Amino acid sequence: MTRSASLRSSAVFLLLAACTPGAGGGAGTGPSPRPGAGGAPVPLEYVPLTAGLPPIQRVEGPLAIRVVQPGTDAARPRGDSTFIYGTVGTGGAALTINGTPVPVAPNGAFIAFMPVPSSGSWVLRAYKNGQVADRTISYRPAAPAEADTAARTPNAVFATARAARVTGGADTLATGSDAVYARPTPGGAYRWFFPRGTRLSLAERRGSQYRVQLDAGTAAWIDASAVTMADTAAAPAGPAALGPIAVAPAAGWVDVRIPAQRAPFLVEPGEGAWTVTLYGVTAQAADAVQRDAMLTGVGQEATGPATARVRLSVARAPWGYKAFYAPNGDLVVRLRRAPAIDAANPLRGRRIVIDPGHPPAGTVGPTGLTEAEANLAISLPLAQKLRAAGAEVILTRTGPQAPFSNNASEDLRGRSSLAVGSNAELLVSVHNNAFGEAQNPFRAFHTAVYHFHPFSLPLAQTLAREIGGVTRLPNRGALRENLAMVRPTWLPTALTESLFMPIPEEENALRDPAFVDQLASAHLRGIEAFFRGQAGR
Repeated sequence: MTRSASLRSSAVFLLLAACTPGAGGGAGTGPSPRPGAGGAPVPLEYVPLTAGLPPIQRVEGPLAIRVVQPGTDAARPRGDSTFIYGTVGTGGAALTINGTPVPVAPNGAFIAFMPVPSSGSWVLRAYKNGQVADRTISYRPAAPAEADTAARTPNAVFATARAARVTGGADTLATGSDAVYARPTPGGAYRWFFPRGTRLSLAERRGSQYRVQLDAGTAAWIDASAVTMADTAAAPAGPAALGPIAVAPAAGWVDVRIPAQRAPFLVEPGEGAWTVTLYGVTAQAADAVQRDAMLTGVGQEATGPATARVRLSVARAPWGYKAFYAPNGDLVVRLRRAPAIDAANPLRGRRIVIDPGHPPAGTVGPTGLTEAEANLAISLPLAQKLRAAGAEVILTRTGPQAPFSNNASEDLRGRSSLAVGSNAELLVSVHNNAFGEAQNPFRAFHTAVYHFHPFSLPLAQTLAREIGGVTRLPNRGALRENLAMVRPTWLPTALTESLFMPIPEEENALRDPAFVDQLASAHLRGIEAFFRGQAGR
């Protein structure tokens, strides 16, 4: 049997075993393991899911079961099946989970995808050299569904739209987490980001959210805690006329100043032109503006009775942008100029932030390697390689502690704010992956790199290509995702997910210094290729 055929056979065996009727019961149910001496099951051969990674070396240690996932006293998984992984402490052992045999890696690690047992418990039993170790993991019954937020908060569709202001968040859009976000549906993806002071027209209260009527056909949902209603009886003023647009070039950017009177807006980068959609304003005649090496023209057009679109024609793609209101209510869109890049030495002089993801939080491998440790192990040599190539590198952390806060949201804001505040030209957040509770680990593992803004896509693509060549996992390439570390607007950003920590051979590879160095070099090549591709643009 070929290696790939053996791999498929192993995965199919586990899936079939886990789905056998009765496999979800207590100890002794499900398929009977093959007996060995004394009736103990014979260890199953562990066949790695991912070929080409460093081989797992045999570990001899005490037979002891440690389950990483699910944790002790975990709530009942929402799906009908879930993964369970951990270690039995030693290689050469046999393992059953609720009677289903599960392969054990040479270092004692294991992972399985199992039906959620009706008994409320997973019973694990490991055997080696006449010894037996047992462990029972029980889950809590699913908690009763909480009352719908809408049922606990008065809902209302306003007969007359209500005027309001954004009072939460910060007064600029630069890090992607400072402004207040809004969505096209109550639970949809982030689309709009509104600085503090944005004026809004509220049409409805539903639970903890307001529906904002941006124009006749466009609504946005926003967290009610971020908004203050000006007067419950007052309707918003009618559409404001968009005044003349001014352009102010500077050394590192170009400011486009739009007299929008704190209107809500949407900035959309594009090829050859960026657009700024403004709601609650009416367009005027096209403006004559100062030409610039990057910004070659500005025009405005009406896209509805109270919606205007400002088109920013660009000869060179902006590197990023900020958006904020001037004290008089004008919207300032600051387009950042691309750095001068030497194609022969594309990293020389570049200021780059490398973010070793986590802590707080992060996943843990079956033998206890934390994602925070693995991410730092990749990031430190990556920083050295970047510096050797002439880059200035800022690390968000160099040790095991969370750099800004043990609160995950506050820490993420601190990391992205560091990149923007240091005027870095690039941000790469280094991570390794985990599974959602209902994901099948034998089907879902892959390499991927995430981005959010269009101008970050080329960076995500070069990183995905180089990292995928090292991991040799299925490569999902560059994916758009709403993640805090890829939302900053001032610079291109990407978040890498090289390997899946719960898979034994992938956690093992992240313990291998030579392989980790290959991952660091792949990140280096991806960053270098991105800068080289941007040279002269």
